[in-house]
Amino acid sequence: MKALLIEVDFKTGKRAGGINPRDPKLQCYGWQDTESELGKEIRIVEDDRDLSQYKGVSGVTILDGEKAINEAIAANIPIKYAVKDRELLLAHLKEKGVSLDIFAGKTLDMAAKELFAQGLAGIVERKPEQVK
Repeated sequence: MKALLIEVDFKTGKRAGGINPRDPKLQCYGWQDTESELGKEIRIVEDDRDLSQYKGVSGVTILDGEKAINEAIAANIPIKYAVKDRELLLAHLKEKGVSLDIFAGKTLDMAAKELFAQGLAGIVERKPEQVK
C-alpha cells in the first residue's frame, strides 16, 4: 500500500506536485487538515502507477506501507470535534452554570474542542481512521 502526503492550499484547491484531486485512483477518505495555514491531505494510491515523479517534489511525500501511512495520519490529520446534540449541550452548559459569553465570536462547532475538554455532553470526538 502506498499513499501521498500532499500540501494543499484549500483556498485555491491547488495541490503540491500538480496532483489532481479528481483522480479516481488517488483517494483521500477524509484525511485532510483544513485548519492549518498550509493544509495537508493524504491520498491512497489505488493503482500501480510510478510514483518516482514525486520524489524530491516540494510539498509531496511518498508514504510506503501501512505503518508509514498510519504514522502520517497521526502526525498530520487533526482530531475533529463537533456538536452532536445541541439541546443536550445547552442543557448541560446551563446545569454547570457556564456562560455562553466565553464563546463570543465562535460557533458551537468552533468551540466544540474546548467544550469536549470540559466534559460537556452533546460533543463528539472524531479521530481519523487508520488504514488496515
